Amino acid sequence: MASAFTSETLHERIALSELGKQWINDPLMNQDVWSLLELGYSQEECRINGHYHLYFHKFSLPWLKHLTQLTIKASIRERYSLGRIIHRLGCLNHLDRFLCNHGYTQPQSLTEALLHQFISEINSGNRQNAIAYALNLWKEEQWLEISFIPIKLKQNSPKIETIPEEVLYQIYEKFDLFPPTIERLFRLQLVLGCRIGEILTMPRHSLKQEGDKWLLLRWFEKRKHWRFVQIHPKVAELVQEQQRFLDAQFGRDFEFDKLFCTVYSPQKSIPWADRELDTVLCYQPQTITRLRISTWLTNFREVADLKDKHGNRFKLTSHMFRRTKASIMAHCEVEDEYIAAVLGHSSLDMLPHYRQRSLIRLEKEANLKGYVDMYGRVTSFKPRKTRYEKLANLLKVSTPLGECHRPTMLGDCQHRYACLSCPHHRVTPEDKSQLEADLKRLQQDHYQAQKNGQSRRVTEINNLLALIQKRLDGLSELQHLQEHKTNG
Repeated sequence: MASAFTSETLHERIALSELGKQWINDPLMNQDVWSLLELGYSQEECRINGHYHLYFHKFSLPWLKHLTQLTIKASIRERYSLGRIIHRLGCLNHLDRFLCNHGYTQPQSLTEALLHQFISEINSGNRQNAIAYALNLWKEEQWLEISFIPIKLKQNSPKIETIPEEVLYQIYEKFDLFPPTIERLFRLQLVLGCRIGEILTMPRHSLKQEGDKWLLLRWFEKRKHWRFVQIHPKVAELVQEQQRFLDAQFGRDFEFDKLFCTVYSPQKSIPWADRELDTVLCYQPQTITRLRISTWLTNFREVADLKDKHGNRFKLTSHMFRRTKASIMAHCEVEDEYIAAVLGHSSLDMLPHYRQRSLIRLEKEANLKGYVDMYGRVTSFKPRKTRYEKLANLLKVSTPLGECHRPTMLGDCQHRYACLSCPHHRVTPEDKSQLEADLKRLQQDHYQAQKNGQSRRVTEINNLLALIQKRLDGLSELQHLQEHKTNG
């Protein structure tokens, strides 16, 4: 609980603190409108995020307004992204409104229970993180100390953070509904796994060649640095195509220095399917805003009628391209450090998120389907994945009967025509009818071989019959387990 003291006491503490001494005479502390350009953010950052000023005029509690200004100053000093700055200001502004609505007007009114109530109001993890940052700063500077333990928020239905395979197929099939420059933008984001802001700030002349290698200059937002990364020649072709477009649109020597420019329609609506209508689009030598990117995606998902496997409308966002790239790499068992390097994470904290989603999905699919191996054993088999090997190539290969789970790294298969004798082969309940038909046919062959005195053939058929019977016995056990699970 906060110590009992007045607003005047709080101001005295601030004046005596290290940061307070630095900022007490800053003219900004007496202003309700702060220019982001004057605070060090670039014209480009402001344009992309759609904000050029920070506003404090809506605060009703002077002490909370003052603390908020200090919190924002500290956040700017630590070079937090503009999006994070704006969110923290908005959160503390909402806290001000919440306290006033509930009749709490003094600093000593602010308690852990009250903050928990404020956070639970919208069950927001982002709101809790913003409050935790502010409280930690206030405690370190000895402005206002409140014991605060983050609450366990209710788990809502998980959001679809990556693009499902069936939706990704629809996107690729209808990508050309976008104007060519916007299509190239999203294709590049998906293949690189960039944040949308990193794509929008990519330099026009970001490509270079060293021998037979192509390198692309990328900005890593969290790490705050530029770095050349190696890319596939096909990706280089995509970048070159966009560069040629800019040269044709604005001239090779035009001063616009970004890879992607603003594109919009002067009309209220465009029949997207007709690429000939590119001529009615307007291009401006300006960085695209997040709002315009969001508008293009919203229109695209409506016109393309994106739907998931359940027939529900899929709400596509730009960040899903990045997360889909991460999940694909996690599915392929790429090392965490490499994924973090590609995505530009400042730590490995986010990687278990993608890795866990991959494992959960595989386990769920295996448990729902169920496999029986050559020994008749029931298993929720998950193949041991080889690093950098695509999951689709590793997980299963269709055969005349069942699925082959043999890793491709082992090369050509010596059991190509003898799957029943291969330890990498698996069958599912879907294969039962085919197994029963093969069993019946082999029994007839066995009878003929015995009648003709073909002892070697009889032995071979007996071995195959045993292998099929083990699989059928295993499938019966699997069916029993699934029925038991369903009834239980």
